[in-house]
Amino acid sequence: MGSANRDETVFGNPDEIRLDRDPEDNLLYGAGIHVCPGAPLARMEMLYFMEALLDATRHMGPLPERPAVRAHYPAGGYSEVPLHVRRS
Repeated sequence: MGSANRDETVFGNPDEIRLDRDPEDNLLYGAGIHVCPGAPLARMEMLYFMEALLDATRHMGPLPERPAVRAHYPAGGYSEVPLHVRRS
């Protein structure tokens, strides 16, 4: 399960952030009969959160002195992504 979204034949370089990737290939919320019933709510919450954050933000960027920390198996992605956020 930990490697499902890291298949290089599907995702190329899985550590690279690419907004042009096909979201249908992502298995975050499962697939078929195993799809997460809360996926639409989670996506809606994330959309509203990001819209509110970006509307209130003038600048956002990584903190070079505090690099992102990868999550440990079985979690995926990152456990920490320190950012500097400057409000509008």
